[in-house]
Amino acid sequence: MTRKDRLNDIFLSDSATYAHLRGLDPELPDHVWHVIIRYRPQLSPVQWEAVREFTITNAILMKPRTFENVRRLMTMSARFGAWVWTSTGSRLTPEIIYTQNHVYRYLQERLPKHSESHRWGVVRQLGSIADTLVGTNIKRLPAPYIRGRSPFTLSDAASMHSWATSLTTPLKRQNAWAILGLAGGAGLRTQEIIDMRIGDIEVLDGRVFVNVPGKRPRRVPVLNPWNRTLLRSIKNRTPDDFVFRGYRLDEYQPRTLQTFLTEHPARVRATVSRLRSTWIVTQIDNGLPLPVLLSLAGLVGAHSLDKHLIHARAANINDYIGLIVGDEATR
Repeated sequence: MTRKDRLNDIFLSDSATYAHLRGLDPELPDHVWHVIIRYRPQLSPVQWEAVREFTITNAILMKPRTFENVRRLMTMSARFGAWVWTSTGSRLTPEIIYTQNHVYRYLQERLPKHSESHRWGVVRQLGSIADTLVGTNIKRLPAPYIRGRSPFTLSDAASMHSWATSLTTPLKRQNAWAILGLAGGAGLRTQEIIDMRIGDIEVLDGRVFVNVPGKRPRRVPVLNPWNRTLLRSIKNRTPDDFVFRGYRLDEYQPRTLQTFLTEHPARVRATVSRLRSTWIVTQIDNGLPLPVLLSLAGLVGAHSLDKHLIHARAANINDYIGLIVGDEATR
């Protein structure tokens, strides 16, 4: 018997053993099930036997649909669950395992020398599992500092408009205009674009406003000329429609937008993060007061602006002497 045959026999045997768990998600794709059953962590046989069914159950309940997501789920949850079980002897239930105390003890005892990005990713993934399965809000770590990319230029903006207009169907053009209008004109994040519906957009006195839903609700006036781009996206559509239309994966909804950009390449790729950064830098250059900018951008602290400030125009102190000494009233 060849090694391939032995591995196939093991897969068939394990599939039969855990077949009852597949019913937790009747629409689970075969390729995801194969990853789940074939997965073997770097744990002792005793640990893996103890936490395997618990790990598989949780992964299936998270409803992954891609290789990357299910592999990440299995890797992080198996190691974490095994550590909690070994360290505390706790019963294997999501309510007991996925707690704030366990997650942060795990960071301190098992991952103290790992990179900031890795630790951030682990807490983000474990927190997502806790949110979905238990409704427990595990505090996330601050996002690792990443130098912001330079803003788009006027030439880049013209290229992106040409790309959107050149797409071959009305749906594709509307989706492209939605990305440009919401990220470039209102500084929205990817998830916020995914959640936005036509009824969340208003036109008052010739100005366009978006009412952002989600965790950081706010009302944002749309920057010219991106407002006209956004209006082209929503023209003659019903209020309940999503502004960006596409299949939304339960485990990571922004993937549908990223896939759209990948499947429709352009000379200048209209990434949401760079469009949002360009919008923030534009508002900084326009002299928008800090509290207003933080509110409109949905930011919780000024430190979030560090990566954008390096791209802002240098201010001329002489232009502000009147304000500094108190001769002029602040706006």
